Amino acid sequence: FENYGDWEPRSDTFPGGAIKKMVDDFHKQGMLAQIWWLPIGVEDGQGKYDGHAYKVAKVVAEHPDWLILDKTGNHARMTRRLATLCPALPEVQAYHKQLTEKFIRDWGFDGHKLDNIFSVPACYNPKHHHQSADDSINAMGEVYKVIFETTRALKPESVTQSCPCGTTPNVAWLPYMDQAVTADPVGAVQVRRRIKMYKALLGPQAAVYGDHVELSEMPRTASGYAEVGKDFASTIGPGGVVGTKFTWPDYGPRFKNVFLTPEKEAHWKKWTGIYNARMLSRGAFLNLYTLGYDVPEGYAIEKDGMMYYAFFSPEAEKPWKGEVELRGLQAGKYRVLEYENGKDLGIIEGASPKLAAEFTHHLMLEVSQQ
Repeated sequence: FENYGDWEPRSDTFPGGAIKKMVDDFHKQGMLAQIWWLPIGVEDGQGKYDGHAYKVAKVVAEHPDWLILDKTGNHARMTRRLATLCPALPEVQAYHKQLTEKFIRDWGFDGHKLDNIFSVPACYNPKHHHQSADDSINAMGEVYKVIFETTRALKPESVTQSCPCGTTPNVAWLPYMDQAVTADPVGAVQVRRRIKMYKALLGPQAAVYGDHVELSEMPRTASGYAEVGKDFASTIGPGGVVGTKFTWPDYGPRFKNVFLTPEKEAHWKKWTGIYNARMLSRGAFLNLYTLGYDVPEGYAIEKDGMMYYAFFSPEAEKPWKGEVELRGLQAGKYRVLEYENGKDLGIIEGASPKLAAEFTHHLMLEVSQQ
């Protein structure tokens, strides 16, 4: 994009109508595409981010009075040190509706990845005639509501995803998305527990994206973290939506960790196959196990008359041996299948649903009544 705020394609990446052609090409191949963007933030010619020096966005040049001002009368800053369009203004809400129509109706995208969603500054712009400086903060959700409802109206099957980047969700925008995100987890434990958090907040059948599976293992490096994870089980078991950020073909050393090698492709194919076959993300999350109390860590999903369980060992690389309890079953006989490897574990009684188990990292069970 040319700049934050206008969201026009750069001429060196998408000249002319190239961005719409790209989306059309995805659709011809049976694929859907979301557009990444950051609402409310805007470039005002001051500062920079990630090597990109900020310009003056056209929307700022034409509507400087739309900006949030701080107590000193300067442009207030939000994430990425961007200037901020005041979400309490009807004009700003209408502008975001126009942007959404451009992305979804005109360019053909199938939804949004809305990112870096935290809060906005208090607004002291006297031209806005606020009752309180907090009016901007309280109105933040109105912009996300406009984006969500406009997108749904144009494409009912669309997916609007909101990511607060490692922080807890904000109640202002929480209702206005189709898919929550575990939001830059550092390791598989955070993936599982954030899925449980969102299921509690949004409902047992809420769609929660487990974020890129590469984030399920992130050893520290000199410059930060290496994203080398491949733990699909920590998304599938708790009922999350799987995702990956692999690159292909080989783009060289910068993307070495996420290059789709033949060996990696086999692993990715196996686990996406497991996910697609059962689609536990469409099941009902049952709050039958308590984090920090029940060992091993357990999750239960009910779907299509079946029960699915996932257990995770306290120490990922160490074998765990003991007895697991398959909670939530009615009286009767049940067959237990370890579905990752298709192994039949026999019959148990619903009245006493205990199963002797030994596993490393995880155990995933499908339980059907006989």
